Order: sequence, then structure tokens, then C-alpha cells
Amino acid sequence: MAIAAVVILLALSGWVAQHPWGWLVLLGLGLGYWYWRRSPVTPTVVPPPRVLQPQQVKAELAEAHALLQELPATTQAPLQQTYEQLQHRLETPTVELCILGQSHRCVADLVRVVAAFNLPDCHLHQQSLSTVPQADLVLFVVSGALTASEFEMLRVLVANHYRLVVVGWPERSAEAERVRVHLQQQLRQLNLGTEHLLWLSEGQTQPLATTLTQILGQERSRLVWAGIYRRAQQLYQQAQTALNGYRRERAQPIMERYQWLAAAATAINPLPLVDLVVAGGLLVRLTWELGQIYQRSFRLADAEPVAKELLRLMVQLGAVELGSQSVGQWLKGNSLTYLAGSCLQGATAAYVLRLSGLSLIHYFETVPTANAVPFALHLRRSVQWARQQVGRSPLQTLGVSVGMVPPPTVERMPQ
Repeated sequence: MAIAAVVILLALSGWVAQHPWGWLVLLGLGLGYWYWRRSPVTPTVVPPPRVLQPQQVKAELAEAHALLQELPATTQAPLQQTYEQLQHRLETPTVELCILGQSHRCVADLVRVVAAFNLPDCHLHQQSLSTVPQADLVLFVVSGALTASEFEMLRVLVANHYRLVVVGWPERSAEAERVRVHLQQQLRQLNLGTEHLLWLSEGQTQPLATTLTQILGQERSRLVWAGIYRRAQQLYQQAQTALNGYRRERAQPIMERYQWLAAAATAINPLPLVDLVVAGGLLVRLTWELGQIYQRSFRLADAEPVAKELLRLMVQLGAVELGSQSVGQWLKGNSLTYLAGSCLQGATAAYVLRLSGLSLIHYFETVPTANAVPFALHLRRSVQWARQQVGRSPLQTLGVSVGMVPPPTVERMPQ
């Protein structure tokens, strides 16, 4: 867009030079472009949230609990406590009510108003826009039209199935009607209708009390179910992160054992490195052992295609430098340089096994099922990620323990 503007200006420069009043036209075009850039872009319409069912909530809790059973006792204890609290909430009718807003004064004022209502079985707390609230019902207080940060927070809340009431608390009564109309238009972009907006005049609080009483009386069970579902999803992610860390700790010594085996075997064996790693079965065994840690139910024979594809990708992506293998073989062919050739090939073999181990760990953590398609594409991404962790030099592998940075968390598919 900027390039097109420059081209147009250059084309007009000759015309402007011939017409004394042309600079006024050019100035007008510039002001128009500035105003267009300054105008807010219409946000993307948010799809309506799906209605949660009780069986979905129980299924989410069951999946989180299944992950917890795989954790060691010390790691499992605090997460298990959270799970038990969520189970207890299934039987309790208490609603977590959060008052959220960008204006601290408006939030504090509304908290005092709602606290005076003495709502039964309702826990009240206030929060800023810094984090997504842990609540079942959210009163989102605004003093005017939505700002960019307020719109984004509302979008997040809608996407996460929060029950929302946007409370309009205008600071200037003279502009209240115009602001209310604008606010309604913004809320429609979030699929929030007029029933989600409560517009309060100065000193008028009874409509809010009536609205909250109706919501708590008619929707209490649904609010509690939705809150438990969100917390169960968070618990699942926490348990998955903890489990991945536990599995990586178990995988670390296995990788180190195989990289040293590969280094020693390659240093004393005349076979080329690629043939040795595959024919000797080191990469196949490493694939199988790591698969057992990540509960991939394949046999040793099933690990061979994975290992061969992994090695093919490493050669294709340049992670295994065939030139260094040739140099190492040539050095080993000379009695004076045999030790140097052995060290070079040994370091390269250790590098291959280290890179393979990290690639497999990333693959097992980011691909949820063993039959993921396309298989090679997922594995290629894992090799690229592993190269960023290990680097490109095989000589850095021996004697240096390369730490494992957790791969990015993969979002679960909606149920």
C-alpha cells in the first residue's frame, strides 16, 4: 500500500509542477490518506459460542484426571488438589462473580453496589484487564465506547464461554444516548445482543439487582458447569505440561546413552556413518525406547520406518553433512590421521543421535496420535525445531549437554 502511494505521488509530481494550485490538491490527498489510516479497522466478527453440556464437562475432568495418574506423586499432589476442588464444585451452587473493567474507579464503585445486594451463594471479586478472570459470571463495566483493549478482552471472554453482562456506566450524561448506540454496534460484532448490555443512569442500581437475581435464579447450574469446564481445560494443560517435563527427564539419559554408543561404534567401525546408524539398529532402538516413554504402542519393527524417515529428513535438510563423513573416512584411511578421523566420525554420530532424540521428543509431544497424517510433514517440523536446539556443529555435541527447551504447546481440538 505504501509503495503504491509513492508511485502515485511520483506520477503527480510532474503535474503539480505545471499547476501552481496543484500543491493544494496534493495536500488534500495526503490529509485524506492520513484520516483513512487513523480510522479504526472494523474488527472480525466473533462466532457465537457453543452451548456446553454436562457430559462435556465430566469428560474434560476425566481426561485431566487420566493425565494426572501418569505423573509422579510429588508433581501430582497440587494438581490433584485442584481436580478434587473441581469435583467438589459439581455439588456446590456457589457462583464466582467477577467485576472487570479498565477503569479502577468504575470497578470499585460497582463492587460496592453489588456487595450491597447480598446475593445468595455468590462469591464476589474484582479484577483488571491484565488477566482472564477465574469466574462463572462477569460484569464488564465500561464508561463509554469500547477501547481496543476492552474489545479484545470481551472477544476472549466470549470465545471462552463466559456469561457476560456489559454494564454501561457513562461519565457524561449529555452524551449517554450516543455512546449507548455506538456500544450496541460494537457488541453486535461480538455476537452480544441487547440482552447482554445493561445501561445504568447515575444513581440507578435497581435494574442491575433485578438482572443479577434473574441470572442467578435461572442460570446458576449452567454458570457453574461452564466455570468448571474452563478450569478443567486449564488443569489438563497444566497436567500435560508437567507430564511432558517428566517424560523429558526420563528421555534425557536414554539419548545420552545412545549418542555415546553411536560415537564409540562409529569411531572403530569402517562402515559409513549412515549405514552404521541404521544397520546397527541404534536409531531404531532409540525410536522404540522413546516411543515407550510417550506411550506409543508400536513394536520394535514399527519403529524402523520412523527411524529411516527421520534419518532421510536429516540428510535432506542438511543436518547430517555427508561431506564431513567422507572427510572422516579419508582421515581414518591414513595411519597418521586415524585418531582425528575417528573423533570426527564419532562426534558426527553422536550429533545424529542427539538430533534424532530431540526430534522424536518434539514429534511425540506435538503430534497427539500415532497415525497423524501427513507423517513426514510433522517429522520434518520436528527436525527443524531440534536443529535450533542443538546447533549445526557435530563437534559441539560430545562433552556438552544440550538442554531441551519445551516445544510450543499444541492446542487441543474442540470436543
